[in-house]
Parts: sequence; structure tokens; C-alpha cells
Amino acid sequence: MSKPRMSRQEWAEKSAEKVAAAQAALAESVSTLVTGEDWMAYLAFQARLHNYSPNNIMLIARQHTKAFIDGRVPDPVPSFVAGFNTWKALGRPVDKGQHGYAVLAPVIGHRRSALDEDGHVRPLGKEGAAQPGETEERRKALYGFKVEHVFEVGQTSGEPVPDVPRPRLLAGEAPEGLGAAVMALIESRGFTVNTVPDAGSINGANGQTNWGAKSVVVRADMDDAAMVKTLIHEAGHCLLHVDPPGYYLRRPVKEVEAESVAFVVAAAHGMHTDDYSFPYVAGWAGGDDPAKAIQATQARVGQAARLIIEASPAPHETGGKVPGAAAAVEAARQARLEQVPTVDPLETGVGV
Repeated sequence: MSKPRMSRQEWAEKSAEKVAAAQAALAESVSTLVTGEDWMAYLAFQARLHNYSPNNIMLIARQHTKAFIDGRVPDPVPSFVAGFNTWKALGRPVDKGQHGYAVLAPVIGHRRSALDEDGHVRPLGKEGAAQPGETEERRKALYGFKVEHVFEVGQTSGEPVPDVPRPRLLAGEAPEGLGAAVMALIESRGFTVNTVPDAGSINGANGQTNWGAKSVVVRADMDDAAMVKTLIHEAGHCLLHVDPPGYYLRRPVKEVEAESVAFVVAAAHGMHTDDYSFPYVAGWAGGDDPAKAIQATQARVGQAARLIIEASPAPHETGGKVPGAAAAVEAARQARLEQVPTVDPLETGVGV
């Protein structure tokens, strides 16, 4: 017996309930970020899932941890994440009894407006139209969020996932090309990059960014990995703290953000992260609304880390994307298009 169809209002109410539940889970997850170790654990998830928004990383992390505790997935940290149909196209259907991880997907629409010769903008409703002398413009607009579901590779079975190149690094070694890519990114922001002989030249620090002189310096008496990590830290400053709102952040927050960017990029490239540490979260989040400050830092760190990872020619984590997923989904789409039923004209009585 089929279920009765929901009315549009019932569907909207059900959808709003799901979004509210996801947002409540997100708020609870943010509230658990208390210690420096908590923050580092979040960054480790971000290194694996850097293609997802910070909010969805938190949601996936929360649900994946529960799935691991319940014995539904084999690994404590997710690797590849995709939707039901994508896994099916890859020949790895979702296992029976598995539950998808709820994530928040933006609902994007278009807003229409009329622009006249003097630059005045007039909103157009559904039935509105531009008048003579006006030009109609359509702009993407965020209308809200809806809940969708994704599955981690451990919840699927079937064809093996294609291998991706993994960095093989010796102690003190940085991935080939990463340092040069980070340097080019810093220089593209108008900064110069140089080295100094030792920490004594820059007040005991490993590196230093001078916003006034638009210069970055890194001490030269470190191994390759340490120099590149320091360069990434300074790149975080150059990407996040030159212009508002990052420019006006307190110094402790700037340092947490830059070091977080370095951690995510290093972890995504398979570099050792044992030498990273972070202060007590409440100490740098502070203010009247620490949760809001934490989420703002998550967003900024994610944005900067993604820019650096995307610029890197070195092997690194896929950010949660399954290798070959786009090609598999397109192949499945083409196969559906080709499955056009053929009819024998003699059976239909249609003349040949």
C-alpha cells in the first residue's frame, strides 16, 4: 500500500524540521570544541574533507563518529563521501541497513530585477517585467537550506575505489612543489618572500609577516618540512589578515587561524602534525558569542586551506571526493539516455 502524498505545506514543514534538527546538531558539535586537542581533531577532519563546508564537516564528523562507535563503519575518520546515486554509479551500492549522514545543502534560486539607465534597481516579482529603458537582471540568491544525505565509503560494498597518489615523505621532507606553490600564492598577494639566517633575526620566531612592508621572511636554519610549514602559516596571514574583517581580529585569533591553515594543509599532504598544538579554545574565541567566533574561524581557515591545497601540484587528500566519481556519474547518465525503448512499427500499425 503506497503512502499518502504530502501536501506542499506538509512537505515544507517536514523539511524545516529536518533542517532545524541538523542545525541543532551542528550547534551542539560546536559547543564540544573546548580544548586545543578538540580543535586539532576538528582540523584533522577538515584535512580529509576540505571540499565540504565547515558546517557539513562538523555534521559528517559527528555522525561518522557515532557510526564508528556503533560498528557500522570500519575507520574512525572518513575518507571518501558521496551521495547514494554516485556510489551506485561507481559500482558500490550502499549496504543494507546503513543510514546516510545528514548534511545541509543550499537552496539556490534567482532574483529578478530591472535596472534603468541611471543605475536604479527595481525588484521584479514572479509576474513583473522590465519596462522600456530597463534591463532585466537575474542573480543567484540563497533561499535557505535543505537536508540531503551522503554516505562514507565504509557504508558501501562493491568495486574497489580507484587508488589516488599518496605522498611518501621522509623525515624532514616536504612534498615536492608545495613550497614553491605556497610562495607563488603569497607573491600573488603582493608580498615578497625571503629567508633570514636564524630565529634571532626575527625575535625568536620561525617566520614573520610584515603587513606594512608586505613582506614574509622564514628562517633558513630549519629542515625542508619545517620551512614549508612555516611558509604555509605565513600564507595564512597573507590570505586572511590583510583586509577586513581578518585585519581587525585580535592577535591570538590571527595566530590560531594561520596555524590552523598550516595544520590542515600539512595533514592533507601527509606531513607529520605531531609538532602542532593549539591553545584552549575559549581563550581565543572569547567574546559574548564564542560559538559564532569559532564558526567564523572555521570558515576562514577552510577557505584559505582550500586555496593552498588547490594550488599545490603535490599529491594530497581528495577532500572527501571519490576518485572517478564525476566520470562514473556522467557514464551512468549517458547510459540512461541511450536506453530509449525501440518499437517495431509493424506492431503499432505505423507505416514504414
